Amino acid sequence: MDYCKYVNVFHGCGEITPDPQGIAKKWFFIKAGCGNTSPAAMRPFGAMSVAPYSGGYPTGYGDHYPNSFARPRHFEGGKELIGFSHIQQSGTGAIGYYYNYAVVTPRYADSPFRRAISDEAAAPGYYTCKLEDILCELTSDEHTSLHRYAFGRDGGSVEVNFNNNSLYIDGGHRRDVNDLKVWLTSENTAAASAVMEGVNVFFAVRCSSPLTDVGDGKVKAETADRTIELAVSISVRSVENAQKNIEKAASFDETKAESYAVWNRELSKIKIDTDERTKRIFYSNLYHSFIKPADWSGESFIYPGDGPFLTDFATLWDMYKTAFPLLLMVNKDIGEKTVETLLLTGEALGRLPNCTGLCDMYKKPSDQAKMLSDYILLTAYRYGVPVDAKRMLKVIRDDVFSPEKTDFTVDHRCLSHSWFLDMTEGCALAAKLAREIGEDRIAEELEPLAALWRTVYDERTGLLKTDCGYYEGTVYNYSFRQMADMDARIELAGGKEKFVAMLDRFFGYGGEDVELPTDPADGDIVREGMKLGRFEGFNNESDTEAPFSYVYAGRQDRTCEIVRSGMKHLFTEGRGGIPGNNDSGALSSYYVFMALGLFPVAGHDAFLIGSPFVDKAEVSLFNGKTLHITVDGNNDENIYVKSVLFNGKTVDDFMIPAHELMQGGTLRFEMTDRR
Repeated sequence: MDYCKYVNVFHGCGEITPDPQGIAKKWFFIKAGCGNTSPAAMRPFGAMSVAPYSGGYPTGYGDHYPNSFARPRHFEGGKELIGFSHIQQSGTGAIGYYYNYAVVTPRYADSPFRRAISDEAAAPGYYTCKLEDILCELTSDEHTSLHRYAFGRDGGSVEVNFNNNSLYIDGGHRRDVNDLKVWLTSENTAAASAVMEGVNVFFAVRCSSPLTDVGDGKVKAETADRTIELAVSISVRSVENAQKNIEKAASFDETKAESYAVWNRELSKIKIDTDERTKRIFYSNLYHSFIKPADWSGESFIYPGDGPFLTDFATLWDMYKTAFPLLLMVNKDIGEKTVETLLLTGEALGRLPNCTGLCDMYKKPSDQAKMLSDYILLTAYRYGVPVDAKRMLKVIRDDVFSPEKTDFTVDHRCLSHSWFLDMTEGCALAAKLAREIGEDRIAEELEPLAALWRTVYDERTGLLKTDCGYYEGTVYNYSFRQMADMDARIELAGGKEKFVAMLDRFFGYGGEDVELPTDPADGDIVREGMKLGRFEGFNNESDTEAPFSYVYAGRQDRTCEIVRSGMKHLFTEGRGGIPGNNDSGALSSYYVFMALGLFPVAGHDAFLIGSPFVDKAEVSLFNGKTLHITVDGNNDENIYVKSVLFNGKTVDDFMIPAHELMQGGTLRFEMTDRR
């Protein structure tokens, strides 16, 4: 089957187009109205990508200025192109570093700086458009991007600018390119080196026409037969590595065909049977779930050696909830490399960062969250990904007691109570594992810290305390996460009935519809909306786990209502199809799990049951096992789960241990239109 035909590579590239209905009209979007994905030509988890470059925020594509809420502002000329750039972020917001290296520009002597795009199209691993009468085509393998340009008249040329970093708009540039050196290595090849975002970067270029060094960090090639082909590779170790990548690259057409085949193999890991529209949305989201992290194995600049090295763990506080659980479920190679990358990083630094990219930001503490790499490691272990548990627990223990976390371990107070919970819950999950494998000393160190979770809750309200700030949210958005001891959490709220009432208020049951912000200059709407303390409506990841906390209080029907409303009205087709920053696949992977009726609780040995909306699914698990999902009575009215069986046994509590689910089998849902 051709799964790629269902993928819209442009899915999430533009302004969102939600149409909230029902309970979804009660939710307040906190973040900007754009998905921020890129139509880059690349392989799944590939190190190299190449994409059209306008200089727009944040991927280098489109006409958006930097934005953080409402609809993005647009800049003049943003729907035109400067050229084509290499290495892009995927779905991020204000990450700070935006790559877009080695901009390649096909042109004539009289061409303007920016030109309008026409005949734009893309498929997984391939992008094409026209600039003036120049047919532009892009494709990539894992380490090399290939360009092909066909000019409509004589006098064409291609220029490669190594002096580009980040974006080409006000507010889009972060750090200068330092120590740039460019040289020709033969008549048709060139090399460059520079320091970008604090990291040494090396380039190799091969061209079908002779290259000349034209200064200012640029090389240029003229065309005699109206065609030019170009290969570009980047290394963070050496020019020699980049040159070897180019030497191994196949022809343009072979690379394009193989990229399409590789994407088909990756997408086929989850086969679904459902209506055509849902297939298009599902596989477009699955595609954008498999863009990051990027596999730069053999190229680590954090630790020595030629072993695994994944990077662009760019927004771990978003990715750890569903993006990494999804890839850990179905991709053996990337799952194992993720684990080894985190372990080697932790051993080299003595701590685990929440953000790594081709940037030196990993050296700095995070201001978003704590211990998220630890959750990913614990998730991998519970899924059965090969990992030395004792080695992993030592890395986690060292991370907890690293100098940057003394606010928690010594002072028992973090700047945000949400960070504090990150750490208490991480300690609880690690301590549980330590007891299971006989590492009692580590358990004894972590258990007292895990028990501190109650200190950040207000027993009068059942919510977190308000004497701190909350990143991208309010006290409400962070008060309804799944915890190691949900029974105690619900008891603190006053019991199940009161806990459900609190959740109902948060999701807007019985409340007024909200006005969503559209104009970024209208700060009043944002301020008033934040005061409501409502769910962020799948526009951001801060509270995406909250709908599943109903499960622990015996109201899984509410979970079904919220999930089905959000997936139906907020996730749509086309450029506006993702309801907020996709954040390296965080929202896309959430949609994939919701379609299957499952929610992975990060770090826990648990999947929670949602409201599936496919007829059938077949999930090829990383360990060679297969999970078969059948949904009887699936339609828009039957949103409630009447019963669910896993391998013939009734799942009464709507929870399945992760280690059992990962052994495969049959998950059968019976749906109904009644609670």
